[in-house]
Amino acid sequence: MTINDFLMLDWAGAEGPLIEPPPFSPVIADPSFLFPEETPSGDWELFAHSAWGVHRFSSPDGLTWRRRRVVAANAMRPFIRAVGGGFLLYFERYRPLALPMTALPGRRRWSSSVAVSASADLASWSTPRTLLEPSLGWMRDDRLGESVSNPCVARDGDEWRLYFSASLAWIDDCGFCEPRSIGLAVGPSPTGPFEPEGSPVIEPAPGDLAAGSIKALRMDDGWIGLQNRLYADAEGRSRSAIFALRSEDGRSWRPAMDAPLLAPKPGWASSHVYACDCRFREADGLWYLYFNARDGWRIRDGRERIGRVVGKPRGA
Repeated sequence: MTINDFLMLDWAGAEGPLIEPPPFSPVIADPSFLFPEETPSGDWELFAHSAWGVHRFSSPDGLTWRRRRVVAANAMRPFIRAVGGGFLLYFERYRPLALPMTALPGRRRWSSSVAVSASADLASWSTPRTLLEPSLGWMRDDRLGESVSNPCVARDGDEWRLYFSASLAWIDDCGFCEPRSIGLAVGPSPTGPFEPEGSPVIEPAPGDLAAGSIKALRMDDGWIGLQNRLYADAEGRSRSAIFALRSEDGRSWRPAMDAPLLAPKPGWASSHVYACDCRFREADGLWYLYFNARDGWRIRDGRERIGRVVGKPRGA
């Protein structure tokens, strides 16, 4: 599929919310998923994080989900793929209880890295191994801390690319941080070693609050990027929406569409639409995009839930 083919897809209305937060967590967020033909059980499998870590969910149809268990504690923003006869789960790893403590008043310095765990059956996981740390100056903020997060791994010929978010931006009306910049690291295998490039590939656009995160999709003639930018609306409130980008080399990105692919709307996605995972399913010729969205600004006011949209070629 070419870049223009992707940009011509028809996207159905958002379905959801499909997954609610677990008890004592205001969020279930950053979904990443596997198709049933990839999994040992023949179910759809999805991984997302709450305040307590990364959870596994299973579904017979991709719509009705059953929560399994936490597969990685002190972890968030997962990315799952079937690789080499097994599965690799990438995620942001943080200090114990650091995420729940963000609900308390005040700003606490953050510290995180990107790690990976392996599994043969999606039930038992290896001890996490660190892939990337905030080793460069642009990955840190003097007041807010240091961070690398939101991993997205894609193959490009003989090399593997790890796209990631880095550093932090304070979102005042929410009372918490979001990722400031987006970077790229390259390695010889899906488990690295990954060498980060010396500067970000995406910085916040003029007037934006933060660059957020990206999922990079390899096309026949380049790359599509699905970025959840943090920006201010006409009333000055923070917003996040998913915007489509395009690139010939996966390094220099430019807007591919004027309007967001997916934006806030009244209801459970009324304030922010956040990170996504988007994949093409050969079995039915459709694109599936799972995302999380929020319905309020402050942690005490809003909840984050998971939904999806489905894309198909026009006329199909």
